[in-house]
Amino acid sequence: MIQKRLFVLLLCGLALVTPAAAQVLKGQILGAITDQSGAVVPGVKLTITETRTNFQRTVDTNEAGNYFFVNLDPGDYRVEAEKQGFSKTLRTGVELQPNTTARVNFELVPGAVTQTVDVSATATPLLQTDRADTGGKIEAAQLVNMPMLYNRNYQGLLVLVPGVGRPSRQHSEFYNSHDSLSVRVNGQGRQFNNFQIEGIENKIDNGNLTALVPPAEAIETVDVSTSNFDPEFGNAGGAVTNVTLKSGTNDFHGSLFEFHRNENIQARNTFAVTKAPTVYNQFGGTLGGRILRDKLFFFGDYQGSRDHLGQVNRGTLPGAAFRSGSMSAGGSAIYDPLTGNASGGARTAFAGNIIPASRISPISRRILGFVPDPNLAAAEGQVNYQAEQRAD
Repeated sequence: MIQKRLFVLLLCGLALVTPAAAQVLKGQILGAITDQSGAVVPGVKLTITETRTNFQRTVDTNEAGNYFFVNLDPGDYRVEAEKQGFSKTLRTGVELQPNTTARVNFELVPGAVTQTVDVSATATPLLQTDRADTGGKIEAAQLVNMPMLYNRNYQGLLVLVPGVGRPSRQHSEFYNSHDSLSVRVNGQGRQFNNFQIEGIENKIDNGNLTALVPPAEAIETVDVSTSNFDPEFGNAGGAVTNVTLKSGTNDFHGSLFEFHRNENIQARNTFAVTKAPTVYNQFGGTLGGRILRDKLFFFGDYQGSRDHLGQVNRGTLPGAAFRSGSMSAGGSAIYDPLTGNASGGARTAFAGNIIPASRISPISRRILGFVPDPNLAAAEGQVNYQAEQRAD
C-alpha cells in the first residue's frame, strides 16, 4: 500500500508528502508462536492490519517460531495468526507508536482454521526487553486533557519524561516569535537537544530555538529518547524529541478549538494600581480523511493567535513645584549661576531654593510641556507616574 499524507502547516499551504522511511518515524511488531505445550510453531502465517487505513502485511514465522514486522507506520493494528491444524488466533488493539516495539505472542489452540480465538490485550510489560533506549512518550490524550502552560506549547509537557528539567522561555519575543521553549536533559545544555518533526531536524541557530511548534490538536505523539538511542538519531547529547503528526484515515475526523485569556484572570503587578488590557486568543481546527479509500489520505490543521500584550510602566516625573522652579524639596542649596567669581566661589543662593520664573528658559518650558504630569500621589523624586501600554 502506498500511503500518503497531506499536511497543511499554513492556511494557504497544502503539501502532499510520502512518509519517510527513517526508523525514527517507524515501529515494529514482533513475537513468538507456540502451541499449548510450549513448543515453537514454525511456518505460521501472520497478518497485520492497520484498522484505520486497512494497510496489510503478511509474514511467516521462522524455524524458531519467531516473526518480525519492521518499518511500520504508527497506528492501531490487528494481528492474526493461522496455520493448518490450529484455530485462527486474533489480537486487536495493538497500538504502535513511533520508535517503539510491540511484542505480541500467540499460543495456538488445535482446531479448524475457520475457528477464531480472540485474544484480549495484555498489560504492557513494566520491563522493556526489546529495546535499549530510555525516555518517554507524550500521547494525544495527554496533549488534549492535561493543562498546558506556555500558550499550549507541547514542549511544556516534556517534564513528564524522567531526566527532563523545567522548560523555560528563552530570548526576546522578536527573536523567539514562535514561542519555542528550552529544556535541559540529564544535566546537558539546552543546545545539546535535537528536536525533530516527522523525522526532519526542526531546530535553528545551533539548537537555540525550535523552528516549528505545531498545535497540540495536530500532534499524534511526542517521542523523547534521553539515552542509548539508535545511531540514526545522532547530533544530540541530551535528548532527541520527535513529533509525529496526525494523519488521514478512511473515516473523516476533525476538531475545532479556541482558548482565550485576558487581564481579568491575571494578577496585578505588585506595585501597580491598575491592570493593563491584555488579550491572548488562540483558535484553529483540524481535518483529516480519505481521498481514495485504503490508498490516499489527507490531514490538515490551522492555528491562529491574537496576542495583545498589556504592560504597566511606572516612573518618576517632575511635579508641579519642580516645573515652576521650586527646588525646596531637594534638600540642597540652589545657587544663581550669574553670581560668584571665576573660580566658582562667593555664589549667591536663590531665595528659598526657588528659581525665579523670569530665569527659566523658554526652551525648557517648551520641553516640559511634552512631559506628562504625575498621576500618582507621591513626594517629589518618588515614583509618581503610571501608564498602560499595549503591544499588538
